[in-house]
Amino acid sequence: MIHLFNLLTQSAVLTSLMIVVVIVLFVIETFSPHTFGIVGLLATGLLAGTLYAYQATGVGVWFGPLLMIVGVAFVMVEVLGVHFHGLLVMLGSAGIGCGMFYALGASTNAGISATAGVAASICALFYTFKMLPLSPFWQQSGAGNVLKLLATPLMETIEIGTEGQASSDLRPCGMVMIGETPIPARSVSGLVRSGTTVCVSEVRKHEVLVTIDRIKGQ
Repeated sequence: MIHLFNLLTQSAVLTSLMIVVVIVLFVIETFSPHTFGIVGLLATGLLAGTLYAYQATGVGVWFGPLLMIVGVAFVMVEVLGVHFHGLLVMLGSAGIGCGMFYALGASTNAGISATAGVAASICALFYTFKMLPLSPFWQQSGAGNVLKLLATPLMETIEIGTEGQASSDLRPCGMVMIGETPIPARSVSGLVRSGTTVCVSEVRKHEVLVTIDRIKGQ
């Protein structure tokens, strides 16, 4: 095991590859409704294993992982609705980047690996928002449409109990038609087939939660 740790910590290429894989897996977990948390757990395990290897061999600086955790916490606070006009996201991102650099030993290898991680993040996010919604699989499932639509004025006027029709399969994410407007939605009744009549059960910032209308949906 120590030999494996030494191999990882002495190779900028191998460490960079691990970081890139972790970031891509986290992006997939964040924007895909089909992973059920498995991809996120795998990414967490790979990241934890990499950081542990650097700590176990005495290469990594101890406060690096702590700084990364604080950075993730800052980002999550803003993502979950406490708005600071992007300030927390920027501070959190800087904390994650600096934390990764120190967690990997604050050396040339660490700089290469951290740079690879930043590049992978930008590329993965670009692909997710620009290319993934255009793929046939995401178009058919309807899940990719959620990435293409922001909140519309109609979202603010939808009332609980409003009826609509699923315009794509909800797995559980997809699209429903409220009147003549497509709205990103998530089913709380499991899989809902396209064409099924649904009923709004809750309205959130960028989506509505819907249930099957048991009378009209059968």
